[in-house]
Amino acid sequence: MVLESIDTAHGYAIMSELKNRVGGGWKPSPGAIYPALLALVEQGYVKTAEQGGTRLYSLTPDGHVEARAFAVAARWASLNARAESGEDRITVGSLLDSFSAESGLRRRLTGIDQRREIESILRRASDEIENTLNRGDKDG
Repeated sequence: MVLESIDTAHGYAIMSELKNRVGGGWKPSPGAIYPALLALVEQGYVKTAEQGGTRLYSLTPDGHVEARAFAVAARWASLNARAESGEDRITVGSLLDSFSAESGLRRRLTGIDQRREIESILRRASDEIENTLNRGDKDG
């Protein structure tokens, strides 16, 4: 739910946020957004307030609960779809543990200069791993 991440907003700010979230591929219209907001108000998920002649919308406590539940359900649906497709998934921590356990390097001693160089290599490797993950799916 868009309001989950923007505490309180007016309708056009919500439309702008929706447009940004879909990469500009869809431009929400007032005819689509305001009826949806009205329905959310009627269901008790969103409340309104007037400020300087502008109507502001924000989630109610029930709206926050529903938004969190929706986000969790969406993540589970994504994970279930991957599981059904047979896609192999593993945590980065598991990969690092395997590397550490299987590498004879972990038992070798280093001097201070080698230590600094190895730490630098590991920082670069960490950055490369992060970049690789950022190019992939956002929810693992």
